[in-house]
Amino acid sequence: MAALFGGVEGGGTHSTVVVVSGDGRILAETEGPCTNHWLIGSEQCLLRIERMVSEAKSQAGADPRVPLLSLGLSLSGGDQEDAIGRLLEELHRRFPHLSRSFSITTDAEGAMATATDSGGIVLISGTGSNCKLINPDGTETGCGGWGHMMGDEGSAFWIAHRALKVVFDSMDNLEEPPHDVGYVREAMLDYFQIQDRTGLLPHLYRSFHKAKFAGFCQRLAEGAQAGDPLCCHLFHKAGEVLARHVAAVLPKVHTSLFQGELGLPIICVGSVWKSWDRMQEGFIQVLTQARGGAAGRGFSRFSLLKLKRSSALGGARLGARSIGAALPLDCASNVDVFYSHSFQ
Repeated sequence: MAALFGGVEGGGTHSTVVVVSGDGRILAETEGPCTNHWLIGSEQCLLRIERMVSEAKSQAGADPRVPLLSLGLSLSGGDQEDAIGRLLEELHRRFPHLSRSFSITTDAEGAMATATDSGGIVLISGTGSNCKLINPDGTETGCGGWGHMMGDEGSAFWIAHRALKVVFDSMDNLEEPPHDVGYVREAMLDYFQIQDRTGLLPHLYRSFHKAKFAGFCQRLAEGAQAGDPLCCHLFHKAGEVLARHVAAVLPKVHTSLFQGELGLPIICVGSVWKSWDRMQEGFIQVLTQARGGAAGRGFSRFSLLKLKRSSALGGARLGARSIGAALPLDCASNVDVFYSHSFQ
């Protein structure tokens, strides 16, 4: 069997594993559930990774008992050194049949390695949110990525939580809602299969699942598409706060990233970007304001790119790089530009 490399994209709701040949061809791709160790615990994270990688190896025609040359894991929540060190130790100790070598990076780094060698910004808005600037010289600056208790602004969870909070505060006469809450209230009852808002309490406490709450964002996206004013307002706010993440890292952007044909490249990862048409106005307003400051000098254009391939491919690439190997990927074929904007 020829040399094989593996990659994992570990998200807060879904995960993907790829097995790649030495010439960069994807031989197998499998999907599975959340592998964010902060959400499900290290034990479940490890077991799910083992199961998905073994399945992918079998699909590729490889013996699951023969280790890959490397396995690069691109994980949400993959930037806390002590926790990652423990995961790596357990992978080596318990699952040596998976791979000879393991490496773990963040989901943002995996997305960047899938999309380009030249650097840019990765802006994640899926179950949670995160923003990572990677300059051409490899220096990094981040904003966000702190989870739903301390951050996740602009994510599916954040949008869903804000929507539910508006309904609750309106019904309590605590806050005047920015728009009528009728659609969101009925969508809440239907999605969570409850008779009234007290039925949400088990979901908030003993049965809380972040991915379940984030899933409610799909109903809000449908409402926004149908023109419900409150849903449209929520996505406008999401566009604003996601752009503020970009504005936060602007002072550290290397000038060369402003000068390419696309302007500043922003790689957009996560299902919330499917509602870009509802976020666009707020997003551009904030970046227009940011451009007026000292950090925005040279910032005249940006482009939004979406991945056509899972960032598990970037994970495989980074894993191979960690052992001195190079996977020849055609990065340009892995992305599409879905929006570009030039400032006047």
